[in-house]
Amino acid sequence: MKPAFARSARFGFAALAFALIAGCGGGGGGESTPPPPTTPPPTAEPPPVAMPTGTSPVTLTANTPPATFAALAPKVTIGKVTIAGGPPTVDFAVTDVDGNAIIGLGSTAKSATASVASYPNIAFSLAKLVPGSNGSPSKWVSYIVTTVPSTTAAAAPTRPTTDNTGTLVDNRNGTYKYMFYRDVTKVKDAVAAMTVSGSNNKADLGDLTYDANLTHRLTLQLSGNAPGTGTNTANAVQVTPGVPLVKPVDAIHDFIPATGKPVGAGDASREIVATAKCNECHQKLGGIPGDSPESSGAGFHGGSRNETRYCVVCHTDQRKYGRSEAKYDAATRKFTSNTEVVDGRAVGDLPNHIHKTHMGAHLAKQNYNYGGVQYNHVKFPQDIRNCTKCHDGSTTSTAKTAQGDNWKNVPSRLACGACHDGINFATGKGVTIADAAKGLASSTHGHVGGAQGDDSLCALCHKPAAIDLAHLPVTPPSASNSLLAGGTNSNTNAAWIASNTSRLPPGAIKVSYDIKSVALNAGRNPVMVFRMLQNGARADFNTGAKAELWDNFMGAPSVYFVFAVPQDGVAAPADFNASVSSYLRSLWNGSASGTAKGTLAGPDADGYYTATLTGATIPASAVMLTGGLGYSYSVINTLPLTQTNLADYPVAAATATSGLNPAMPNKTGGLIVIAPNAQKVADGFSGRRAVVEDKRCNNCHQELGTFTEEAFHGGQRNDGTTCSWCHTPNRTSSGWAADSTSFVHSIHGGNKREVPFTWHALSTTESFADIKYPGVLKQCEGCHLPGTYDFSATASANALPNRLHRGAATGTFSSTASALSLFSMSPYITKDFAYGGGFSFNVGTGATTAAAPTTLVNSPIATACVACHDSSLAISHMRTNGGSFYAPRSEALARGEQCMLCHAQGKVADIKVMHEK
Repeated sequence: MKPAFARSARFGFAALAFALIAGCGGGGGGESTPPPPTTPPPTAEPPPVAMPTGTSPVTLTANTPPATFAALAPKVTIGKVTIAGGPPTVDFAVTDVDGNAIIGLGSTAKSATASVASYPNIAFSLAKLVPGSNGSPSKWVSYIVTTVPSTTAAAAPTRPTTDNTGTLVDNRNGTYKYMFYRDVTKVKDAVAAMTVSGSNNKADLGDLTYDANLTHRLTLQLSGNAPGTGTNTANAVQVTPGVPLVKPVDAIHDFIPATGKPVGAGDASREIVATAKCNECHQKLGGIPGDSPESSGAGFHGGSRNETRYCVVCHTDQRKYGRSEAKYDAATRKFTSNTEVVDGRAVGDLPNHIHKTHMGAHLAKQNYNYGGVQYNHVKFPQDIRNCTKCHDGSTTSTAKTAQGDNWKNVPSRLACGACHDGINFATGKGVTIADAAKGLASSTHGHVGGAQGDDSLCALCHKPAAIDLAHLPVTPPSASNSLLAGGTNSNTNAAWIASNTSRLPPGAIKVSYDIKSVALNAGRNPVMVFRMLQNGARADFNTGAKAELWDNFMGAPSVYFVFAVPQDGVAAPADFNASVSSYLRSLWNGSASGTAKGTLAGPDADGYYTATLTGATIPASAVMLTGGLGYSYSVINTLPLTQTNLADYPVAAATATSGLNPAMPNKTGGLIVIAPNAQKVADGFSGRRAVVEDKRCNNCHQELGTFTEEAFHGGQRNDGTTCSWCHTPNRTSSGWAADSTSFVHSIHGGNKREVPFTWHALSTTESFADIKYPGVLKQCEGCHLPGTYDFSATASANALPNRLHRGAATGTFSSTASALSLFSMSPYITKDFAYGGGFSFNVGTGATTAAAPTTLVNSPIATACVACHDSSLAISHMRTNGGSFYAPRSEALARGEQCMLCHAQGKVADIKVMHEK
């Protein structure tokens, strides 16, 4: 390795030589003699990197305020990469979003023990793609596997790292040239000459031979603290807190060194997962630099490594260097040491690490701890078998990747064993995921194929179609459903459930709902004109002596109407507080009664039916009347629409001995392909303001309602925009406000809350308080439509005077409840105190029952804010400014929230601006 000063001199000599050649002419600095006319002009070599095109360069100096640096939104373009006769050199350009050159990057830091200075704001890595062989997939091998010598230690082998101690030349026009500290063409020999001891095995670093004909990946990370802050100081000693670049850049360049050309369509590549797929759930992979761990709950590497193509050049099998096989107790399925290497494979190798992270609680082995990441405690917000959520090889997706279908086309012990971690392929023994879930420590057949020393036979048995079928994301029936003996939950699923937005089992039928109109008739009875489709085609209901609406199906959706009537002195509430519905099978067979009573006519020429609920009268004072189709989920009384003719999803008689409805002999089993709830605003009415978007929910959940291997509401309430239909401001539960505004924020803000949110807690050790939101919590538009969370949207602003207070406590909470019930109760209520009844409206009689003045409520804006900001100081601030939190209704209604005086758009504490900080 040449010392840094020698490399700097080398660049200086090159610049001098270029100046001499460019200025060389005939005689004493006069004009040069033009070449003869027959001599063709010299061909200019293309520039090593495209020049910035902006006209307003951004120049950084020692006096640039840290906040200015932090606010940069740089773009990096990598140009020419040269690897010949020495360390690699990289030409690159840095601009702002408008194409203006960013000049002046390159502050250095040199600690007391450093032999050379480093560049804290840049980091490079370089890896080669080794072709797959013997059934194994291709893999990345990093060349950057040696340390930089210090004044106290010689250079030594290390796990993959980055290079930022080379030489940077700032061309003062937005372009730069960097020469690596390490000579990658000689790294194999350098490592071979180094002495190691203990568990350090140089063979774990793989074949470091430089091969110019292979695909190579260069990464450039532009990130870190502003110069002069944190340890980005001349002596690497912190004087002031770090002020990080909030929008760091990871630039990627795949090329073939032998030709210098970027990788083309015919060259080897390994593109498995697009960062865009990760960001559907994470919003910003790695989190936001400088953000709190409560907001960027899934943050890592300070938020500066946010590109999957970067992850793979560091998280290679080389991460097992210097690590030992984890200690494991097969009898208890628990590790008794850190888990960097398991079954001879590096846990930090990206396929292993990422699969295990998302597999989480379903892993067979327990007590994983890799770099502080405890895999077993991670919750994935949808079915883990939905491989295409991350791996997208489709030809139509904007986030597709060339090898996105490798998950089924190229099986390997590394990728498959990452989730199926209970199997030791070397011995063929172990425990399957299913047996581990039953509490077993071993399976009769660990790996059915027996011991496998390599990947050569994986694809022989595991064909793409079979892998696809085995990984269909189908939620199994709940063992607690009340159609089964011993089952106690009628509001769960008794059938298997599949998402209509993912891969479906063979023969599965997609059902969809089509609402043509919603209206009131002359008697103010709600009317819906609709039809139901199978695989997009019209499907009329059965006639005659049939028990079910359709052949090969059982159950039905419901016809549902929601609206708002005057409450608490608000004449036209902006929130729903009344509803009426009728189970369609009952309406079809004439058994519906009470407010659900009605008629069903049709079909007309286009297959539409007309449902009229004659038992319900919508008052003239009602607003926001909206009709919907779907929503059924009680397995006892309103069985969801379920397909019954698939052998893989058998139907059986209910085995419960009590609680069954003789008039509805519902059965267990069958397959539900979720039909998205449909809705339509009634003629002559204005709908409720739009606040969220179902698509945004499903970015994480894939299919709201079956977001894990468990389901809520049997998967039948699956539209985030209609949660407010049932979870109204008047719904309470265990002393918690069960309004959608309250509980949805509280669930997602669980990691930030100070008071655990234990609503519907399943045990004293597992509740919503344990949830970490996988995105960036303060980026409200992960769920909300723009302008809705800060009330800058006109409809949201107009709704403010007419929003209802959210009920938090009605009735009496017994101090002698079961231990779990007591745990689930809100800590803000007083046990054995009679709070009184809540608000209700009878759609049959038109009678309204006002809520007791002693019921406890939260004011509308405070309800959303306190879900995350629940410290005593925050609550005191809200109360001081007119907000109410667990206040008696009579007291709360006499107050008025003053939040928008400071928090409205453009005000001193603008909601949007505060959440961007």
